[in-house]
Amino acid sequence: MIRPVSSIKITTLMILFACTGCAQVAYDSLRQNQSMNCQQMQGTADRDDCMRRSDMSYDEYQRQMNKQKQER
Repeated sequence: MIRPVSSIKITTLMILFACTGCAQVAYDSLRQNQSMNCQQMQGTADRDDCMRRSDMSYDEYQRQMNKQKQER
């Protein structure tokens, strides 16, 4: 017999699916803000270094974080 799914379970699943990309959206927003701050820097070398640091994709960030966790 199939049991009916409660509305709380459905709502919870909908929230989880909606938030799957939340971390990436937050990361991209912070990265964009950092890039704007870098562009305002006066020194070319400092600005270029800052832009390199803020240019990491979310996927690359995740890979580095997972690598660091495994090394601990």
